[in-house]
Amino acid sequence: PQRAALTPAAPRLGLRAGTRARGPVGPVMEVGDVIDVTWEVFDVQEGLRNAMNDGACVVELEIPTTNRFKDAALNQIYQANTAFAREVVRLFTQPAELCMVFPDAGEAKIAQETYGETPFTLTMLNSERPRGLEVNKYVVMNPVFDVREYIATQELYTNQVQPRDATMILFNADLFKLRSSGITGYYPDFFFPKLAKSREIMMPDVITGFYFRVFRGPPVGALYRKYPGPWQVLRAVEDGQFKVLFESNDVIPPQQNFVLTTLQQSI
Repeated sequence: PQRAALTPAAPRLGLRAGTRARGPVGPVMEVGDVIDVTWEVFDVQEGLRNAMNDGACVVELEIPTTNRFKDAALNQIYQANTAFAREVVRLFTQPAELCMVFPDAGEAKIAQETYGETPFTLTMLNSERPRGLEVNKYVVMNPVFDVREYIATQELYTNQVQPRDATMILFNADLFKLRSSGITGYYPDFFFPKLAKSREIMMPDVITGFYFRVFRGPPVGALYRKYPGPWQVLRAVEDGQFKVLFESNDVIPPQQNFVLTTLQQSI
């Protein structure tokens, strides 16, 4: 697929400033610094590779593949996700080890039409998984339409990924919906008890490899992480630059309300 199909501009996502060596996690730059923001597929691949090299068994990738300042139809988002993910998985040099898992037949069809013939497996969450011993990487694509897709993702993790010591990569899975629990959660436990159980099983094992979530504002901002770097709340300033408002070395990202409050207080 042509890269131009991903976004109106070439797909770029990452922090050009402050590249860091592997090692103890610490600040990349100081709060208050102004940094340039660009992105490339290899930035996502690097964060993913770093997380896998550190033994992560569930890796989150959250990437804006469409223009987040304009509303897009679901099929456009799925197409953009599918095209971007195809570039990311070129990281894996043994395609027989890879299985890309789509929520339903419609999205699997989009992938087949976009990719053409592939050296790796394409399947769906509700279909029989490949059982060949060579499959050890599962890329689950945007399982966000309803709670059943999250539950099926956890079942895939429990039944296929964990027993073979494999890796599951969650691509644009909107996991912020699962990071809050209790009666005030996005999906309150009382009303979604099966999902609550799935969250308890899977979410403690999630490591974020790459994350860039845009907030339209005002003010415009973002929540960013590239493993093993810190979580950062960024505010857009000018000339494509962002100001660092907050940093955290926690494994779990700051909650959405905190991000929004931090952005509002920066005005």
